[in-house]
Amino acid sequence: MKHRICIVEDNQEFRDWLIEEIEESEIFICIASFEKAQDALNQIPALAPDAIIMDLGLDTSEFDGIETMLKLKIVNPDLKFLVITSFSQDENIFEALRVGAGAYILKDDIPDKLIDVLTDFINGGSPMTASIAQRVVRSFHQPVNDLTLLQKLTPREKEILGLIAKGYLNKEIKDSLSISENTVKATTYNIYKKLQVYNRVEAVKKYLNLN
Repeated sequence: MKHRICIVEDNQEFRDWLIEEIEESEIFICIASFEKAQDALNQIPALAPDAIIMDLGLDTSEFDGIETMLKLKIVNPDLKFLVITSFSQDENIFEALRVGAGAYILKDDIPDKLIDVLTDFINGGSPMTASIAQRVVRSFHQPVNDLTLLQKLTPREKEILGLIAKGYLNKEIKDSLSISENTVKATTYNIYKKLQVYNRVEAVKKYLNLN
């Protein structure tokens, strides 16, 4: 039986190439491809693919690839993501790995290697572009995060962070807790400051690790 692959990629030319390469292989089949993150979020959980090829940019979508992976992981923690992207900045690499990417390949490195990379990934490997792997290794020499950060949050901040982790938007948090949206925004800012993060993705990942 062929391994079932989904693709989330907003560049049509590259997406079509991925589909063609996968369909020509003897061990993989593309069961769905998505240009927009919202379509992927709506359909992938029910499809339960063996692996998801994920772009990070997704310029045509409300969510980028990192947010999309996080939301899908919350719904189904067993989903496996192979990132193929043009983004080589450290913040993209480590955010993607923190939210659940199992592999990180730059698009410039993928020609003629796609099926080998997919095979390695499906068999339990974590293929990475060499320069990416070097940065990941170097990161282990950095000081570990303070595991007591979550204890600095007030009960209300923990409550709001818990809702953020479930994917609630500010308006939904406001309605759920019967507070103003300005209060939600101010409290979220305090959460970021206490957890030493800059966005929802980082806050939720730290919450999931520390809670």
